[in-house]
Amino acid sequence: MMQELHEAQNPARIRIAAALGVFDGVHLGHRRVLAHTLAHGACHVVTFAADSMPLKRGKPVRYIYHDEQKRRLLTTCGAKAVYALPYTELAELDGERFCKQILQEQLQVDNVIVGEFFRFGKDAANTAADLKRFGHKLGFTVDVVRQLRDASNVPVSSSHIRFLLESGQIEAANRLLGSDYQILSHVVTGQQLGSNVLGIPTANQVFEAWQCIPHRGVYASFAEINDIWVPAITNIGVRPTVTGGDAQPIAETHLIDWNGELVGKLLPVTLCRFIRPERTFDSMESLAMQIRRDIRIRMRFLPADGISADEQNLVL
Repeated sequence: MMQELHEAQNPARIRIAAALGVFDGVHLGHRRVLAHTLAHGACHVVTFAADSMPLKRGKPVRYIYHDEQKRRLLTTCGAKAVYALPYTELAELDGERFCKQILQEQLQVDNVIVGEFFRFGKDAANTAADLKRFGHKLGFTVDVVRQLRDASNVPVSSSHIRFLLESGQIEAANRLLGSDYQILSHVVTGQQLGSNVLGIPTANQVFEAWQCIPHRGVYASFAEINDIWVPAITNIGVRPTVTGGDAQPIAETHLIDWNGELVGKLLPVTLCRFIRPERTFDSMESLAMQIRRDIRIRMRFLPADGISADEQNLVL
């Protein structure tokens, strides 16, 4: 669970370094900010609740990860506390009031770390330069971390990663994320066509209404069961053969050579490679045959231990 601001305590008065940002995806650029923060004290992350922030700088945004995924990743990266503030409650705070009320009075920060294009305050009117000015007045220092770029000099950004995910370039997205893209949600009850008709049971997961949904199609994947990564194959789409295309996209994951009940359980599923786009089949038999082909392809080209993100081509 994310921490609430009123829970912020520092009785031993240890040095607090706060990383500020949306941190959507917790990608390699974000991890650079976090690494810098860890070098300056106990790392506290101040971000926004994804479902409270439908617009960013006036434009609709579909976020990569929900808050629990962000919390898990931020904690893995070393954060001691994560505060996901409700954007709607803070939207009217000007930059100086945000710094005084949130950073100085409630969190009692000593150092603040942001990316070079960080903006904050009402209507995103304030820049990192303003943050330094307010910090000097209120008693905390500010460090600005330059933006990370890949080997082609393209900025590592959440918006670019969303584009890669939505266009089916999962391996490129994974490299910039720093870890394979993950679906994390509770398994829901489906129509049970996979089990009863196709003989290929699936774990069905839904996306949040505001989430970025990867390109429709079939992916080589892994599902985590009791700390063991099980080879799997995941279809993201509207199941046109069954629904005629009139449905919301969902993720359907078949765990290869695994049996058990998953409905109601929180299931991590990582997407590693894109196999083929979603398409309509003329019969359930044809669909079943194609899924079995997909499974053979998946087991042939994906290493047993999965694909980890390759950071070697990034300019740090």
